[in-house]
Amino acid sequence: MKKYLYHGFLHKYKNVYIFIGILILAGFFMGIFLSRYIDSSDIHSLSSYLTTVNQYEDTYTAFVSQFFTGILFILLVFFLGTSIIGIPFIAFIIFTKGLQIGFSCALFLASYQLKGIVGIIMTLAPQVLLDLLSTCLIAASAIQLSMYLIYSTSNRDRLNFKMLTNSILNDLCICFIIVFLAAYVKSTLVVELIKLFNLI
Repeated sequence: MKKYLYHGFLHKYKNVYIFIGILILAGFFMGIFLSRYIDSSDIHSLSSYLTTVNQYEDTYTAFVSQFFTGILFILLVFFLGTSIIGIPFIAFIIFTKGLQIGFSCALFLASYQLKGIVGIIMTLAPQVLLDLLSTCLIAASAIQLSMYLIYSTSNRDRLNFKMLTNSILNDLCICFIIVFLAAYVKSTLVVELIKLFNLI
């Protein structure tokens, strides 16, 4: 019974992923709603970024910057999970991720109209998919860790903390690998896709 409880409560992230998905969708639609307040300076900023990307920054510098930013984000979410009050903060971070995606999509459409759909697919989607993959995994692990702390403080039966630690560390390692791949994609492939998008 304990073994079933452990695997059902901690290792199966299904319900947590549903929770995360709802937050991302809510943030996405909120970003679409807030896009009504996009002004000309936002549109000009996006256009300027896409036309001058990688003009003054080399690939290695961009890769290192993206990699360490991603690692810091993963560690931030993870450490929030070490607190019994971490879940609301993690939920807010996930919501803002969806908000950024929704606003970015709307900004592409406002800047380029129908061409913006191509821009979303070519330049935004490759970044978002990898970011969401690592974000959802570390968020699910952190939420489960926080739930474990709440459970262990309110129940006499202790779950296998060593097993939990191994699971969380495995998730962290996978997230680091995804962040590494995402940084590489952003600093190489996405840059080339942006250049290609500018030629359309």
